[in-house]
Amino acid sequence: MKPLIVFTALAFAAAAHSQTPQKSTAECGVKPSKYFDMSFREFDQTEGKGWREIKDQPGCDLAAADMIAQFREWMVDNAAGLDWHEAQGRAMAGQNDKALELFRRYLAFEKSKPAEHRSDENILKAEATVAFMEGDLNRLRDVRARLVVLPKPDGFDQGIARFKERYPNATPPTWPLNLGVVDGLIKCFGKPYAEAYGECRKSIAGN
Repeated sequence: MKPLIVFTALAFAAAAHSQTPQKSTAECGVKPSKYFDMSFREFDQTEGKGWREIKDQPGCDLAAADMIAQFREWMVDNAAGLDWHEAQGRAMAGQNDKALELFRRYLAFEKSKPAEHRSDENILKAEATVAFMEGDLNRLRDVRARLVVLPKPDGFDQGIARFKERYPNATPPTWPLNLGVVDGLIKCFGKPYAEAYGECRKSIAGN
């Protein structure tokens, strides 16, 4: 073996042996909720905070990397939520082409999620909204038919019970979620989004 190759191989071997044993996220004190309350700049750029706070601990490089991945996923989810709210605002104001573009982008993002993180009711709400904006009543009715047969998630009733205890004067959500939104779009099909999402939705009992 040539001297340069031997030296390189030994260098890599030494680096591998010198790596610090990695601790678990719990041992590094990682609490994701703490970091999700931070701004992007605070999490990414502030010394002694965010992922750097984790990385500065011996053996916590991997835990810091995992937290960065979680924070990125959280940021992407929130950006998609902004797409939806921007789309609604533009649709309310009659900017239908731009609103439809954003509604479609939100729908594509929701569909791209892994199955374990996917919300079928959110997907169907988005599909119904896109169908409404595209003027496709048959597809809108098909979405409603799929929405009403969605199985109620485990723990939903217990969550409603807790909601009633915490907010006794508020109207609790009903299953399936977003049915009132879809019914409003059907009831006022062909009218402006602002009317369908506003008065038409609100006029339907229980939604």
